[in-house]
Amino acid sequence: MTATTATPTSATTDVNALVEEHLHLVNHVVNQLSARFPRHVDRDELRGAGAAGLVDAAHRYDPSTGVPFARYASIRIRGAILDATRSRDWATRRLRRDLRTIESTQASLEEKLQRRPDDAEIAEAMGTDEAAVRARRAAAVTSTLLTLDRPVRDDETGGGVLGDRLLEEDRAWLPEASLEQNELVGTLRTAIAHLPELPRRVLVEHHFEGRLLRDIADDLGVTEARASQLRHEALHALQAYFGTAYDGVPEVPTDAPGKRRRAAYVAQLSADTTWRTRLQGKVPADVAPAFA
Repeated sequence: MTATTATPTSATTDVNALVEEHLHLVNHVVNQLSARFPRHVDRDELRGAGAAGLVDAAHRYDPSTGVPFARYASIRIRGAILDATRSRDWATRRLRRDLRTIESTQASLEEKLQRRPDDAEIAEAMGTDEAAVRARRAAAVTSTLLTLDRPVRDDETGGGVLGDRLLEEDRAWLPEASLEQNELVGTLRTAIAHLPELPRRVLVEHHFEGRLLRDIADDLGVTEARASQLRHEALHALQAYFGTAYDGVPEVPTDAPGKRRRAAYVAQLSADTTWRTRLQGKVPADVAPAFA
């Protein structure tokens, strides 16, 4: 008699059949274990880990052991779920054990006192101090991860997800605000780079490097009054250009000197740049950058 062996195709079919027939075990094990996990733990992730454990069990199962597949698979599913949750948990096992002790002590006191015990009563029942109980709870809070897609309910506003209730205050993480800020900074860099050399130098050294006007004047070989005049020329030129690009910018005083030079500066800057080059702070190759 010639022994027959299962072909790869038939082996795969057997594995698939075992998985499909015992998928209900995943939900059963998840329901058993979920009571031990905090509410923020995603049950779908537990089911995913359990399903992977079921598939692994189907591949490893040896009928010759005499162990029913359902029992063997339940063990593998349970192990896969526990391994997955431990790998995602930032809290140590000791911390989780301490929290379970606090919760069980609190439950016992609630049943005994018929009210919610305070931290001092819990600490006394545990044989520790109140500060230790609070410290363990605080450590649990900092080690808890929440998904922003977690559904939340409110009696007044109805459903939604957690992310909808968290307002981002850092403008760097807000796309529109970040774009506006980058555009403003890029426009300022480009506008300064297009200033004539002497006004640009005075402006950059005084406002960005913090140098005194009299020291800048000495380096340039001019009077301090002339250095101040160059600074005002640069500021008025920037003000004139920004008045064409943004709303709410005050107009340059009509009696400010250099009106023609300002007009030529604004015209050249508008012709040589686009919103994209200003956004990136880029300037033509023949215009030296004002600052890095």
